[in-house]
Amino acid sequence: MSTKLHLKNAPNIVLNPVIHSFLEFLPLNRTEFVDRINNEVESNPMLDIQQPNSQSQQNEEPEINDIQKKLERADSSFMQSYEENGFFKPDSDKIDKNRAIELFTAQAVHLSDHLMAQAMTEFNEKELDIAQHIIYNLNYDGYMNVAIESIASSLETTPQEIERIRNIIRAFDPPGVASSSLKECLLAQVDEKPENKNLIILIEQYLEDLARSRYSDIMKNMEIDKEELSSLVKRIKRLNPRPGAGFEKEEVEYAQVDLLLIKDGDEYQVRFIEDGMPQLTLSSYYDEMLNQNVDRKTKSYLKERYRNANLFIEGIELRKSMIVKIAEYLVKIQKDFLDFGEKWKKPLTMREVARELNYNESTISRAVNNKYMASENGLISLKSFFTYGLKGEFGFKHSVETIRDKIKKLIQEEPKDSPLSDQEIAAKLGQLGIKISRRTIRNYRDEMNLPNSSKRKEEYKIKGD
Repeated sequence: MSTKLHLKNAPNIVLNPVIHSFLEFLPLNRTEFVDRINNEVESNPMLDIQQPNSQSQQNEEPEINDIQKKLERADSSFMQSYEENGFFKPDSDKIDKNRAIELFTAQAVHLSDHLMAQAMTEFNEKELDIAQHIIYNLNYDGYMNVAIESIASSLETTPQEIERIRNIIRAFDPPGVASSSLKECLLAQVDEKPENKNLIILIEQYLEDLARSRYSDIMKNMEIDKEELSSLVKRIKRLNPRPGAGFEKEEVEYAQVDLLLIKDGDEYQVRFIEDGMPQLTLSSYYDEMLNQNVDRKTKSYLKERYRNANLFIEGIELRKSMIVKIAEYLVKIQKDFLDFGEKWKKPLTMREVARELNYNESTISRAVNNKYMASENGLISLKSFFTYGLKGEFGFKHSVETIRDKIKKLIQEEPKDSPLSDQEIAAKLGQLGIKISRRTIRNYRDEMNLPNSSKRKEEYKIKGD
């Protein structure tokens, strides 16, 4: 496999400081954000930390359009060159500045950012939309976390097109990312050269035998000796079975929880947790110095710091307002999920939330990344509110959890002497209006640790069913 390098000339862009602060804050978890605030206080004499007034904060409700109003104050001139060069479709909607967020967020921190930077040089606009859906649904090891049919259904395209884009992403750095299995992941890291022929055969056909230490069978079938097999195994061990593992993980501690979910009667309320979050104010001492007769250099320095301090505080408020606004919407849509559990989760994608709240899809992704709310049932990741679905008859969507439950039920009720194959399960779901492939059935079955029909038949015989 060859690695492609694409270079493009682009004008230098200077971001408005309000946007710059917001971009930096949005993906941070609570612990990282607190550290960032403390570092800024140390470096800017215009900022002081004050004790929060809990009562006044409880009574202070964010305005509905607070985020939009603050963003509107930003100078949008930096967008012009990108509009002129065709990076954005020129239009008059209200999310121009929000779209800027997607281009300038720091990379090489989160796996999704790292991959999107590569995707933007590889794909056209339509392909990039598909790539984005794939990338934002990878698990923390870098594997494909959603069925191909689910994304195809959501984007109204074919599974074949989704698969084509996914295979291109598998060649990105780190190689093997977006794979659907260990076999795919390892093969993506091996060049198709003549000297790699036996290595490819070993990975493609004998991984399970290798895991079960069936070395004699492997050597016999591949017609190789012990020395060559040992050499091939060493090469496999040098490959990376978890290509996403080197990127930032969501290791949850209570200190990282941003939100509190309160059930009041039959309704839910979302509250931002102020406890432990530094509350900033402008330094009165240095503010007074601005009005005194100080030398020009000092006054210029203080003015710059004063301006930066104001922008920093506004960036903090923007982050808080956006996280709360998104969380409130997720809670509203997924109330049944909160009340009754996973089976009641509605199909909901980041694209749908972005469209409803008037933001870019990638903004939603970064805003919910590493964000948690505490509830009476424990910690809830904001990402857990999202799930893809498959279109059924009359346009009705079935959530992935519902489909998994139906698969499990079909297997539980199957005839013990003739267990259902994946193809037969797909046919039965088709009769219920759920169009799903045999491959997706297999993936869902594997996720639930349910064996295939042959192994289930053996188990039934052993149990005497």
